[in-house]
Formats: sequence, C-alpha cells, structure tokens
Amino acid sequence: MLKKITLTGEQKKVLFLPPTNPIQVKGVAGSGKTTVALYRAKHLLETQNTLFKEANIVIFTFNKTLAAYIRAISPYINGGYQKESDEIKPKTPEGLNVTIVNFHSWAFRFANIGLDRTVMQWEQLEIISYIKNMMTPSTSNILNKSPEFFQEEISWIKGKLFKTKTEYLEAKRTGRGTSDRVTGIDKEVIWAVYLKYNQELKKRGKVDFDDYAILCLSKIENNPIWKPPFTHIIIDEAQDLNKAQILVISKLVSPETESITIIADAAQRIFKSGFTWSEVGINVRGGRTIEFKKNYRNSIHVARAALSLLEKEKDKSEFTNVETALTGGEKPKVGFFDDFDEQLSYLNEELLKLRDQDKDYSTIVLHRTNRGVKRIQDFLNSNGHSTELVKSNRPVNYNSNSIKVCTMSSIKGLEFNNVFIMDLNDDVIPYPPGFNDKDDEFHISTERRLLYTCMTRAKNELFLVCNSSNPSRYISEIDIGLLNKITPSYEKNDDVMDLPF
Repeated sequence: MLKKITLTGEQKKVLFLPPTNPIQVKGVAGSGKTTVALYRAKHLLETQNTLFKEANIVIFTFNKTLAAYIRAISPYINGGYQKESDEIKPKTPEGLNVTIVNFHSWAFRFANIGLDRTVMQWEQLEIISYIKNMMTPSTSNILNKSPEFFQEEISWIKGKLFKTKTEYLEAKRTGRGTSDRVTGIDKEVIWAVYLKYNQELKKRGKVDFDDYAILCLSKIENNPIWKPPFTHIIIDEAQDLNKAQILVISKLVSPETESITIIADAAQRIFKSGFTWSEVGINVRGGRTIEFKKNYRNSIHVARAALSLLEKEKDKSEFTNVETALTGGEKPKVGFFDDFDEQLSYLNEELLKLRDQDKDYSTIVLHRTNRGVKRIQDFLNSNGHSTELVKSNRPVNYNSNSIKVCTMSSIKGLEFNNVFIMDLNDDVIPYPPGFNDKDDEFHISTERRLLYTCMTRAKNELFLVCNSSNPSRYISEIDIGLLNKITPSYEKNDDVMDLPF
C-alpha cells in the first residue's frame, strides 16, 4: 500500500544540498532514491519560490511505468523538513504539484512529432532487413549479423550524436563479447547501413524513438530566443538515458540555477545506452555526488541473493557498495517445474496462501516478454484473481489488493511485498533476440542486471520460477545457500530440498 514516509540521515541530507548547479545521488536498490527525488522536489518548491519568480520543477524518468508510479505516490509527499532538527513544519499542503514525465512522452510533444510518424521496433527490423538484402557483399562478414544487431548499433550511433563516419570509426564500442569485435571494415559497412536506414525513414516521413532527442536538440539550437522552461530538474533512473537525451534535459534548466538533481544506480542499468558526465558537460565530481549505500527495502535474505547474482558482473567499478539495513525474512524460493502450465498452477496456489495470510496483499508477477505477461494475466483472471496490468502510463491503483502483472523491463523503481518472476528459462532470459553473438557479454550482462533489478523489488517474499529442463543460467549464478527450493505439489517430498546445481 502507498503511504507517507519520514526521511532520515543521508536521505534528509539531499534536501538541503545547494539549489544551484548539478548534484548526483548514487543509490543502491532499495535505498529510497525515487522517494528522495520527490521530497527534493517538494523541498525546492517550498524554499525556492519568491514574490518575483515561482519555482518551475520537472521530474524526468526513462520509462512510462515509473513516471505513472511517481504520479501515484506524489499525493503522499509532505514538506517542512528542518535542517537542524527533526521537527517537520509544512509550508504547503501535502502532495507534490510538479510535472512528472518520461523523456519520450515529453519529447514527443515538444518536437510536435505527430501520432503516425514514429516507426515501431518491428518496422525498424523490416527496414534494416530490406537494406541488408539490397547491399552489395563486401570483404566484411558483418552483413551476416541479425537485424537486431544493426538496430542496436544504429540506436547507439544516434544516442552518441555521431554526425560523421570519422566520429563513429574512432569511437570505442565497449562491452562486446570477445568473439564479437567489430573491425574498422565492419564499421564502414555499418555506417553505410545507418545512412541508408535514415534515408528510408526520411522517404517514408518517419522517425524512430532515438530521433526524438535529436529533433529536440535541433529545435532548441535553432531557436535564437530559446529560454529554458524549468528552474529545477530532477532525473530519476538517469543511468538508463543516453547522451543525446541527457543533453536535451540539460538545456531545459535555467542558466540562473543550473539546478539538476541526478538520481542513478549503475547496477540497475538495463538498457544498452550509457554515457559519461564529461560527454554531456555536467560536473558532479567530488562534493557534488552523494552515495546511498543502505538498502531499506529488501529483507537481508533477498538482498544477499540478489547481490550474489550481481557479483558475477565483470565490471563493478561504477557500482555502489551495498549495506543491508533490515534483518529477518525468508530466503527467496526457487522452483523447477515440468512446463509453464505447472508454473502457473504453483503460482495460483501461492497467491491463494498469500491472500489468506497478508492483509496488505502487495503482489506483482513478472515475465520477460509481453506475450508471457498476457498469458499470466489471462490465467489469473480465469482463476478468479483480480489483476491490473502495469504498462506504460496506464493508471494503476497501487492501494488495491489486485495482483499486478508486468514485464521485467517495466518494473524499475517499483516495490511490492511479494514478487514472482516466472519462466526463468534460458530460452527466455537472457532474451534470445538480444544476442548479437553466442558469447555476447554485453547482452548477458545487461540481462543479468535486469534480473537483479527485478529481484530487488521484493520487500518480503521473492519467488524464482522456471522449467526444470532449461533453467536460466542466472539461476546457477545465485549462491545456492541463499535459496530454498520449492517442491511441486505432485512430488511427495519435503518442502525444502537440495538444489540441482
């Protein structure tokens, strides 16, 4: 259930950071980053309004689901925090009256893109396949790569704002697997595909989602009387934005304040974009960065299991060390079943138990794909459960006892008492279409961080459910001593058994 909280310690400290120039809050999962972002906005509203100028504040996120969730909890945000005491003296009514929006929704309106102009992902792949088939073979074998490979590379090129082939050829593309290195000759071919792709979009009068930021930058830079609309900007889950998107946002803040509060966690970067602060001209070094290390959300068992998975990441240089603040709770449960129907039967049994035990029936069921989410929701509805789909900016009643259903990639920033992650099979996660090579370390890492992010949504109980014949490689990466194995009801053994790995 949604409710008001009271900030303490390092969380409260963020409110009183200077209202000018950029600051960064690096926080681990469960540290209250999103909540602090809202209280920072409330504090700025209460302290930065003057008789001559009202503070105009916006909170940006990457995905629509998180933006909708923030709007849902904003009525519970109160002000009145005092720097030198624990007394709270509100100056304004409870609630947060600021703009809350995901980047693409804002850019769509700002650049006046139009409803019929954006190409969907499947259309992009069709265009890329057409271009590949029309191109003359070269000494490079890169054209043998999947359309998804080129789609990802085109997105990266646009996100980095490369305008010339030279810029692209000289750029380092980190994160690829050892067998997936792209040579200079390969890049020549990729750039040719990129140019033809853009030409085809222009011919059709279309743009893609990565063009949104480029169109916004062009509109701003070509406006001789441009005046930034916001006095303060807060960016939640900033690690999921790319260079172009961050640059756009940086041009929206008043030069009088340059007030940008950046909330991020590199361990939860679930998209293959990324940027460095030097690239976008934002200085958050030294005293401009605060780290939240304490996880206040997860039970110690859930936190440790999730961290044991994250430990398999090769590059943890940007991660914040996690300190668990809670004790008690139960180990996450992992279940191996014959097929998805058996998984669903188990899900139904556990949901009925939880409903009888828990008055605050805060539960979400996750799947990696939209198709899987639909199948889960249809099953639950047909078995008498009340469900709500958490998707885009669709309104969701987080105060109801309905079971929420969601894709894994849309769960960012949310939290629930009970989390079920279904169909954790190796042909589901890591997501097969995302592979550019069988040893694509970048994709394997991104999907691992996605699962880590999903695991850390659970406040009390976490259920990891898969098929016994093909469990995801990530199941075996979790410390076996931190999990309890579920025994299917058709097996007449004890409830807890040794794990099969």
